[in-house]
Amino acid sequence: MAPRATQASQARRGGPSQSQRRRGADSDDDDEEEYGGMDYDDDEDDEGNLAGASQARVGSQSQADGANKKRAGGTGGLGPEEIKRRANDLVRMALFEEPRRQTIRRTEIIKKVLPENSRGFNAVFETAQKILRHTFGMELVELMTRSERDAIGEEKQENGKKKSQSSGTYILRSTLNPDLIRLANKKNDKLYEEEVKSLRALGLIGKEPEDQNYERPSGAILAWKSVEPLALTGILQLVLSLILANGRILPEPQLKRQLKSFHLYFNSKLPSPAFSSHDEQTLFDHLSDMIKQNYLDRVRVPMPGGAPVQGGARRKSRKAADEEEEGLYQWRWGSRAHAEIGEQNVAEFICEFMKKSWLEEQLKLLGEDEEEEERTTAGRRGKNAARNPNRRAEKEAELEDKADKYGERLLKDVTRVAGSELTKV
Repeated sequence: MAPRATQASQARRGGPSQSQRRRGADSDDDDEEEYGGMDYDDDEDDEGNLAGASQARVGSQSQADGANKKRAGGTGGLGPEEIKRRANDLVRMALFEEPRRQTIRRTEIIKKVLPENSRGFNAVFETAQKILRHTFGMELVELMTRSERDAIGEEKQENGKKKSQSSGTYILRSTLNPDLIRLANKKNDKLYEEEVKSLRALGLIGKEPEDQNYERPSGAILAWKSVEPLALTGILQLVLSLILANGRILPEPQLKRQLKSFHLYFNSKLPSPAFSSHDEQTLFDHLSDMIKQNYLDRVRVPMPGGAPVQGGARRKSRKAADEEEEGLYQWRWGSRAHAEIGEQNVAEFICEFMKKSWLEEQLKLLGEDEEEEERTTAGRRGKNAARNPNRRAEKEAELEDKADKYGERLLKDVTRVAGSELTKV
């Protein structure tokens, strides 16, 4: 019976091979001859059932082991506590880089947070995202590649076409509702009084405005004050708006002409941003900083017809050379602007600004018309003058309705000029 015992043990280990089964069959024939041709069919059926059950257990165990290995591969073998600790390191790293508007690369995260176990990146990254969203109201978002930015406005890629590689570069972006931010920036009288009381107790401000040694609080939950000069933010919004309204690409000479209408020049003096060691900077310096922070992109384009011929050509004036050099550059949106601001928001900003300007101008003209009418009808007041006391309100409501329609048409025009659907955050 030894051969059959061997078969059973082989079945428990996962079943014999075909050659082993053939050798086992030969041994069975020999055993049958040796033991008088006794019938062992019932025993063989039992052993076959045992082998099938054993193989099923081995197969299910293998599947479970594979699933466990897959899960371990997703965490890189890191335990929950280790994942949380490294996620906190990633959160601290991201918050440290944000005030300087620095990007974070995947390779840098692996080097500083996961130097010996890059397989745990996904688990650590997802945990860090939860901490950022629930605690700080922020999230890490991956930036577009240059090829993805250039493809905006073009026809969508075909289904079988290979997609561009991811950038592997991240920034922090707010997840707070814009309406919540708007409310948090409004002055609260009770909060203002508490802040003033605290500063007076510390001796930082006096009772009179001229006695204060510290800037008075704003009374708002979120106060921008000295975080970033608002003029710099406004200039960035202006340049992004001009680029979008010109079809996503704006040649440098055209940008300079349009900025000139706002009394802005490349050599205009501006306040320095936060974390700067200089008291002031030029407009071009500020735009260069926006390029470094990936809000803007200044692209050099090839000259039509190739490079100019140098030999035998008359030497150009400095002004002509500068103008030719400017014509070689185009301004576009940077990847951070797409991820943090979005074309749709800038288009709505343009429409809201233009709609408000139009409405203010129309209301001003309405007031002038009413004053002129009052002067011409000064001798006929009384019954006729009081005939329609709500006339002013009706005209204002009519102008507001026209302003809304004007804004809607303008938004459609911006989308049409852009050439395709506007990107959203």
